Amino acid sequence: MADILQSVLRGLIQAGMYIAYRPKIKYDNPAVMDGDAPCVFICNHMSHKDGALIASVLHKKKPYFLIAKDWYEQKKYGIFLKRYGSIPVDREGMDTGWFDACKKQIEAGHSILIFPEGRTSKEDMREFQPGFAVLAEKTGAPVVEVTQAGNYKLFFGEHKKIRVSDGYQLECPKELRKSQYAKQVAGEARTRMMKRKSRLEKRN
Repeated sequence: MADILQSVLRGLIQAGMYIAYRPKIKYDNPAVMDGDAPCVFICNHMSHKDGALIASVLHKKKPYFLIAKDWYEQKKYGIFLKRYGSIPVDREGMDTGWFDACKKQIEAGHSILIFPEGRTSKEDMREFQPGFAVLAEKTGAPVVEVTQAGNYKLFFGEHKKIRVSDGYQLECPKELRKSQYAKQVAGEARTRMMKRKSRLEKRN
């Protein structure tokens, strides 16, 4: 019953997001969305609406997404977020529970959507936290970069522009510490996604 309720809720949210914000989506390799194998999706963070919209765009993979614990625990959002499929993370403390929860979901066959900036940004992306890279390297799930641009214009005007890149596997070289490797991966991902965001902003 819980799975049915989640599927219905996801379907309704997806329909609403597509109607309201009319995302224009480009896939570098559409096959990245095929099959049931879990992925670790990462996306730049522009608005509190991002979780619902990006998860809707990635609906074939039905990802669970990370969300700030203070939002997750609000009464008016909590029930919806739990039903939809989200994982809380404490942005203020040394929270490792999110990692274990994500690892468990990946092992169960579910994809994960992470916003590695941790907080919203309007212009330049914030530095990426390396947790997603640690998770992907630990579980073997490929990383798929999702870049978004444009404002949320309800029903009319500007469309949200989204680019879904091909996936890639992570394997830490023997000469590097895992923490060092994860930071390197995070920095390189941010650089690529900043360039993609700039190109998306120039598209009609």
